Amino acid sequence: MKVKRSICLVMSMIMVFLMFPVSASADSYREFEYDVSTPWSEDDVQEMLDYACQWVGEIDYASSQNNTDPDGERFEELHYGGATDCSWFVYHVLFRYGLVGDEFIHSYEWGNDDSCYPGAYNIGSDVDDAVPGDIICTGEGTKPQNSHVMIYIGNGEVVECAAGHGVIISDAPGWARDIVHFECIPTGRYNKAVDTE
Repeated sequence: MKVKRSICLVMSMIMVFLMFPVSASADSYREFEYDVSTPWSEDDVQEMLDYACQWVGEIDYASSQNNTDPDGERFEELHYGGATDCSWFVYHVLFRYGLVGDEFIHSYEWGNDDSCYPGAYNIGSDVDDAVPGDIICTGEGTKPQNSHVMIYIGNGEVVECAAGHGVIISDAPGWARDIVHFECIPTGRYNKAVDTE
């Protein structure tokens, strides 16, 4: 009799779960809490870059109107077999590691509207000044279709979600519209001219 009751209870709980699935909050997709003031270590930066690079060959490109994952979700996090665009790829990576808030940042806003990314600022357009973790912006910066963003990973390379390719590692562009640097990301090891004071 007790076994039957236990089975009925378990079955009831399963039915309730199936009828009312628990949805994860946005914060559950963060590896770090939102914090742009605490200095990062070089290991922190490398962890974020490793995470970004793990999606190489695993995510296809889709325009911002068609971002998706295998379950039909769009905004929560990156998924194997999903599709996204450059803006969402960069945003998801930075969101997971606590560098951006809950408001999505379009590619054309990077470098143009620093109110979108507190704790970071434009350091110019010379790619030689970029350090790993910086956001490199190309294009005109006025309309989504004229803009592109990518994450600098060092040694003249970026990780990006490129039209026709998906997430790839490629050579950094020779020129940038803007390069955005987060003050909490270290620059000393790379001997770059980024002033973080």
